[in-house]
Amino acid sequence: MTRHHDPGPIGSPMTMTSEDTIADIDPIRREAYEWIARFMGGEMASSDIGALKAWYGQSDAHRAAYAEARRVWHRLGPIASESMGRRGDAGLDSVTRNRRLPRPGRRAFLGGAIAASAGYLMLRPPLDLWPSCTELMADFRTGIGERRQVALADGVALDLNTRTSIAVRSRTPEATQIELLSGETVISTGATSAPLVVIAGTGRIVATEAEFDLRCDGNRVAISCLKGHLTVQRDGLTTPLSADQQVSYGLEGIGTVAATNPETVTAWQRGLLIFDAMPVAEVVAEVNRYRKGHIVLMNDDIGRRLLNARLRIAEADKIIVQIVHIFGAKAREFPGGIVLLT
Repeated sequence: MTRHHDPGPIGSPMTMTSEDTIADIDPIRREAYEWIARFMGGEMASSDIGALKAWYGQSDAHRAAYAEARRVWHRLGPIASESMGRRGDAGLDSVTRNRRLPRPGRRAFLGGAIAASAGYLMLRPPLDLWPSCTELMADFRTGIGERRQVALADGVALDLNTRTSIAVRSRTPEATQIELLSGETVISTGATSAPLVVIAGTGRIVATEAEFDLRCDGNRVAISCLKGHLTVQRDGLTTPLSADQQVSYGLEGIGTVAATNPETVTAWQRGLLIFDAMPVAEVVAEVNRYRKGHIVLMNDDIGRRLLNARLRIAEADKIIVQIVHIFGAKAREFPGGIVLLT
């Protein structure tokens, strides 16, 4: 008897088993899931980003398949929480005992992505473990823990921090316009350069002779002027900034100008992370930018506690041990570099 299989609507993986998944979906969709699985399995190197970008740009079908695969992984978060509740502590090890679980193979990740059998990897979505569709269209991009220096025309220099994507929008004799899609960069403009316009979120920064740190986390944008002068434009308002001043804006509007410490803001350029009386939840969020996988803090009380710490980016995982020892958190590790703190 011939078995007929109904794959269901696009983006609805629950109608398929992992055995059906790999064989039955069309090649482009399968390749999209494989790209996501490579990120989840920690197999993605910076050199692979170019290959992914080329694959993504082949056709509308490739772009749609990638967007679908990304949506599917994001949907696995609620399934993960329910699955964890049933599993309890089975299969989990404390990172303080230096025991690591074996990493599932790519086939296991792929089958789990579509059949939701590996939902426990996501815990609390979105984890942003892979680039968004917008980021794939960037002209310059860095991966996890990477830095990159770029020299544009007219004396404009960019120092890209980890997980940063920048697109060049236009270059004319009158001005150069770029967009920070996500991440963080220090931007320097020369004395003879034309005005530089940087789009970030819902605003823009205009500079002619300045050095500044610009960071975009979703809807929140923070600007710290390190040298010279610049202006921040948003909602028809123009806010000037001078050296050692910062301002941020988001959905609620633009904030007030405040003093900043350039040594702390640019510590990442020296390979350091500096936390001065920072809530643990914010510390964890910052460390997550620099490491593969994700640290998930489940204890809100610990998240509100203040932490002073100074560590090298290359040793960012030491923050887990500090949170365990100082605040009594419990740490458990999952495959793919995901750590649960309770």
